[in-house]
Amino acid sequence: MTGIRTMEEQDISAVRSLILQLASDLGEEFDLDHAHYLLQYQAMQRYPDIYQNYVYCFEGEVVGFLSLVFYRSFFHKKGTTMVNELVVSQEYRNQKIGKALIEYAMQVAQKLGFNEIEVGVMKENTRALAFYRHNGFDEEYLLLGREFSTREAK
Repeated sequence: MTGIRTMEEQDISAVRSLILQLASDLGEEFDLDHAHYLLQYQAMQRYPDIYQNYVYCFEGEVVGFLSLVFYRSFFHKKGTTMVNELVVSQEYRNQKIGKALIEYAMQVAQKLGFNEIEVGVMKENTRALAFYRHNGFDEEYLLLGREFSTREAK
C-alpha cells in the first residue's frame, strides 16, 4: 500500500524511528522507549476529537508521520487544527510526501469544520520553515514556549 492512512498501534516503532530521526536532525538528544510511545498513543486514542495521527506508507513501509491537534477558542470562529508533528524519513524527502501530508491535514480540518491550520516550528529548523512557507503557511504570530520539570509543575 502506498498513501496515507490512520496510524495504528503496530506503527509505533516506525513512528518512533521517524521522531528520533527528526530529533537528530535538530541536534536534540533523547531516546524515549517504545513503552513511552505506546502510552502517548493510547492517551491520544481516547480523545479522537482532539488528536488524530496518520502515517504515509510507501509500498507498505511507514515513511512519514503526521500528528494533528484540534482545538477551539473564542477568537477563531470555527477552530484551529495544529500540525503537532510532521516528519518524513530522510530517504523519502523531496518526493512530495510532506506536501501530501499537509494537504491531507487541510482536508481533515475542513471536513471537521475547522477553518484554520497552524504549525509551530523551532526557529533553527530552517528546512521546515522553508517547507511550510513553500506550502502556503505564513508567520501570523509568534508561539512562545517554556519547558519545565515535573517538580516545577507541582
